[in-house]
Amino acid sequence: MITRGLDAVYRAAGALAGVFLVAICVIVTAQIVARQFETIIPSADQFAGFCLAATSFLGLAYSFRSGSHIRVTLFVQLLSGTGGRIMLILALAMAAWITGLLAWHTLYMVVQNASRGELTSGLVPVPLWIPQMGMAIGVTLFAVAILEDLVSAILGRDTVFNQAEAERDAPLDGAGDI
Repeated sequence: MITRGLDAVYRAAGALAGVFLVAICVIVTAQIVARQFETIIPSADQFAGFCLAATSFLGLAYSFRSGSHIRVTLFVQLLSGTGGRIMLILALAMAAWITGLLAWHTLYMVVQNASRGELTSGLVPVPLWIPQMGMAIGVTLFAVAILEDLVSAILGRDTVFNQAEAERDAPLDGAGDI
C-alpha cells in the first residue's frame, strides 16, 4: 500500500522532471528567436539553469525505481546468496545515509534562504528558495526510495530496482522463436 502510494509520487516527480526538460527547450528556443529580432529574454539562461536543476533532481527517485540508474554490479554479481544480499544491504545503507544527509542539508538550505529572503542575482530577481525546492524535493524523494529498498532488502524481499531491471532485461514472449 505504501509502496504504491510512493510509486505514484515518484512517477509524478518524474513527470514533473519531464515538464522542466520541455521548459528548457522552450526557453532556449525562445532565446534563439529573440536574438533573431536583436533582443534578449531577461535571465533566460538563469531560468534554464533552474529548470535543469529541477529536471536532474526530480527525476532521481523515478529513475532509481525504474532500474535506469547506472549501477556498478560487478561485485554483487560475483557474490550470490547471503554474500550478495549483505553487499546489497551495505550499498543501500551507505546510499541511504549519504542521500539522507544531502536531503537534510538541502532542506535546511531552502528553509534558511526562505527565512532570510535571499534573491537570485540575475536580471530578474527570484526568491532563491523557489528554484532550490526542486533539488530539495528530488533528493528527499531519492533518499526515501533508497530507504524503502533498503528495508525490502533487510526483510529478505527483492528490491524494486532489481525487479524493474529484471523486467527490462527479460526477453519478450515469443521473441527469438522462429
